[in-house]
Amino acid sequence: MSNRKPHFFKEWFLNFNWNMLAFVFHRISGLALVFYIILHIYSIGHSLAGGDAFDRMMEAYNTPFGHILEYFLLLAVLWHMFNGIRIIVLDFFCFSHKQKVFILWVFIVCGVIALASLFRFIPEVKILIGGL
Repeated sequence: MSNRKPHFFKEWFLNFNWNMLAFVFHRISGLALVFYIILHIYSIGHSLAGGDAFDRMMEAYNTPFGHILEYFLLLAVLWHMFNGIRIIVLDFFCFSHKQKVFILWVFIVCGVIALASLFRFIPEVKILIGGL
C-alpha cells in the first residue's frame, strides 16, 4: 500500500472530461452564492442604522472592484442556474445519453451571456480597450 497522496491536478488533467469541469464549477458557484448571501445580509443590515450608513455602503460597492464582484456574481448565478436546469433535465427526463451536448450548450449559453454583459457590468473595460 502506497503512502503517497494522490496528485489531484495531475489526475484531473490525465482524466479530463467536461462532466468533471461542470461538477467543479457547480460547486464553486454554489459556494460563491452562499458567500454573496452573507455579504448581502450584511449590506442590507446597514439600512437599520439609517439611510446615510446604507448610502455609504452602496457607494463603497460602486467602484471598479465592486463592478468586478458584481460581474462574478452574474457568472455564478448564470452557471448555477443553467447547469442546475441541465441536471434536472438529465435526471428527470432520461436524457443521460445526451449529457455532452447539454454541457456544451450550458457552456455556450453562459459564455454568450457573459460576453454580452461584460461592458454593462464593468464599464471600465471600455476604457481599457480604447473607449468603445
